[in-house]
Amino acid sequence: MKRITCILVSLLLSASLFTACGSPASSSGETGGSAAGDSTAEGSAADPAAADPEEGAVPGDLREQELVKLDVVMCTTVEKGDAPQVMEEVNKILLDKLNVEMNLTYINYGNYLQQSTLMLSSGEGADLLPIYLTPLATCANNGQIIPLDDLLEQYGQEMVEAIGPHYVECGRVGDHIYGITTGRDLAKAYGIQMRKEICDEYEIDYQGIKDLDTLEAALYKVKESVPDIIPLVPSMGQLIRNWGWDTLGDDATSLGVLMDFGSELNVVNLYETDFYREFVTRTRRWYQDGVIMQDALSNTETTGTMMRSGAAFGGLANLKPGYEVQETRNNGIPICIAEIVPAYTTTADSQLATWAITSGCKNPVAAMKLMNVLYTDPDVVNLLIYGIEGTHYVAVGEANGDQKMIDYPEGIDAGNTGYNPGGGWLWCNQTVGHVWNGNPPDYWEVQTEFNNTAIRSQAFGFTFDSANVRNQVSACTNVVGKYHQALMCGTLDPETTLPVFIRELKDAGVDDIVAEKQAQLDAWAATK
Repeated sequence: MKRITCILVSLLLSASLFTACGSPASSSGETGGSAAGDSTAEGSAADPAAADPEEGAVPGDLREQELVKLDVVMCTTVEKGDAPQVMEEVNKILLDKLNVEMNLTYINYGNYLQQSTLMLSSGEGADLLPIYLTPLATCANNGQIIPLDDLLEQYGQEMVEAIGPHYVECGRVGDHIYGITTGRDLAKAYGIQMRKEICDEYEIDYQGIKDLDTLEAALYKVKESVPDIIPLVPSMGQLIRNWGWDTLGDDATSLGVLMDFGSELNVVNLYETDFYREFVTRTRRWYQDGVIMQDALSNTETTGTMMRSGAAFGGLANLKPGYEVQETRNNGIPICIAEIVPAYTTTADSQLATWAITSGCKNPVAAMKLMNVLYTDPDVVNLLIYGIEGTHYVAVGEANGDQKMIDYPEGIDAGNTGYNPGGGWLWCNQTVGHVWNGNPPDYWEVQTEFNNTAIRSQAFGFTFDSANVRNQVSACTNVVGKYHQALMCGTLDPETTLPVFIRELKDAGVDDIVAEKQAQLDAWAATK
């Protein structure tokens, strides 16, 4: 237990060490911030040449001389089901193309942080996995993942082309690329997801929800109309992660942020702002009136799970194009949404999920070849995300490119399908695969437009290096853990708690962190 605690504390200490994501114009490798990646290669499997059983192999000669078995880890929201049959089909393709066999381990979302951390620290059980819920720089600094530059050059050029060189640069820590972002929405909007049948039955105008006031009116109407369900629930104890501020890479604790989508390069303490005080004052009222789940902090279920079971009306969510279609499919009930915070993008968004090769991997060359396939092969992508055609889905039309519009077979839905792991966005590159029915045939182009037209923080591309305030970050992280989510969920009274929260943050050194972020941001901006 002591070892686990130390590992998790180490993650929190490094929570603000995110890597820079350049704009398309900066794809040559220009980044700001930490050079922390340099120390990782020593004493690990980071030297691909040392681990390459095919030294001198010609690029494009993908098959391994001997069968290689690789452990791949992924998140899921459902039981194992037909995963073995799906993997059998995947491995037929991989054996033919690479002479590689993939052993897939699914981990529940709620356990992913802890279990993936243990795998990375022990060097066992994972060769390839998405770095998710943990800063990429943390894993690089801890020597848990390897540099990918040489491997990409020799065996990964197809995936670089598929994902885009400028997005590949998002995985840079110091001088090296350590992770590759996934093909997905790389911006975010915020709002609420709701059970559509309740909105329809009780004439709740979900399309009229535009701000917190209209959201509040809808939630109170739900409470009055359907008193046996909870109007608003958190997802696994967290009501929201963000509501329009740029955390400057510090998504876990928001220690020094830019307000208003990063419209100005003025770093402030979020918890001292009028916005924060007014927000938690509102949620406190909701909690006292029974609008928010009363045991919110101890909730370990997702919003979708609680809506599907009939216990909840809805929850605040990170939105994107087609979100309601995705969640309707995942939960098996009609879902509708209302956007309150418009789409915007920050450096951290591209680093939310990046695939990496672990330092414990004994054959990083084979792992890179497998990554290349996972980013580029539609047959493999469709199997992993949707399952087996004819069993788990059927084609119902044509999508753009060579892909299909797909849906469940007759008699099958989200509740009885044998394969519905969810989280297609967390797989390497869903954009080379099919489009789920209900979305437009050009859905992947719509998603690209969403990324390109989102409000972009003025600090996009900036990386904060917390080395000079590491102790303050550690101390403030502990303080935020005591108060922030409890205030957000309304379980603590901001009138009495917020002044204590702010005072403890100041005692822990939050002003030092804000000042250091501002100084680094000013220096970065001066070069732009």
